[in-house]
Amino acid sequence: MSIAFSDKEKEQIQKLLREAAWECARTIGMKKTTVEQLTKAADISKGAFYLFYPSKEMLFFEVLEELHAMIYSRAAEVLSESAALPVRERAARMLLESCRLMEQSGMMLFWENDLPTLLRKLPDDLLREHYHDDETHIRALLEPLNPDGTVPSELVAATVRTLMLTISHKKQIGKLYHQVLETLVRGACSQLFADG
Repeated sequence: MSIAFSDKEKEQIQKLLREAAWECARTIGMKKTTVEQLTKAADISKGAFYLFYPSKEMLFFEVLEELHAMIYSRAAEVLSESAALPVRERAARMLLESCRLMEQSGMMLFWENDLPTLLRKLPDDLLREHYHDDETHIRALLEPLNPDGTVPSELVAATVRTLMLTISHKKQIGKLYHQVLETLVRGACSQLFADG
């Protein structure tokens, strides 16, 4: 027998499932998270879970999309707030803020340990669309910094991903981590963007 949820109940259940997935992603990772753990947080049965998501991976993908949206949105705000500054400074502020958000999200465990597994389990068309979106977002962010298109967006995207990976080495870098990150970001920006 099918379970009928009201629209309000569906919205609340999805919210609880996303919150549980965020917490699991930050603490134990996707691979160690069971559907039962997620459904317990939302107070639904395992069968009901599949009314909302076809798989655990699709829920974690939605969480990843929320993280990306949060970072891109804040990056756009930083660029807007710093519009009067030179291009290199605007780019550096945007990248440093993006790294700070990623660090504060606590999602590096997920990013490092679970992202490859998640990507393998997602449908190819969804992956193509997602990476196309990344490229679209990065191009939109860069447009005001790169009006003549001299900076290849692929290079900037790869540089941004590499800078984000330094977050996972924070412990190994130690107390100089923030200085190292700022040095890397500012160095990258001086190579990628013209002054002005």
